[in-house]
Amino acid sequence: MFTRGKKINPFNDKEKLELINWKSYQFLRQFTTRFGNLKPRKYTGLSVSQQKKVRKAIIRSRELGLMPYIK
Repeated sequence: MFTRGKKINPFNDKEKLELINWKSYQFLRQFTTRFGNLKPRKYTGLSVSQQKKVRKAIIRSRELGLMPYIK
């Protein structure tokens, strides 16, 4: 058996927090499954506030037609 290490948070730097934006839909695609659902925090390794920002950005991007609702 192997043990899983600590999840690496992709937004450790303050500069990277600016990437959470509805315009950066290609970056936000890594937080969705292949069917278009949002990945849970367990798999993304984000904090609660960062996950909420990502969720809000994905929803806005979907409403504007940049990201699909389902695939």
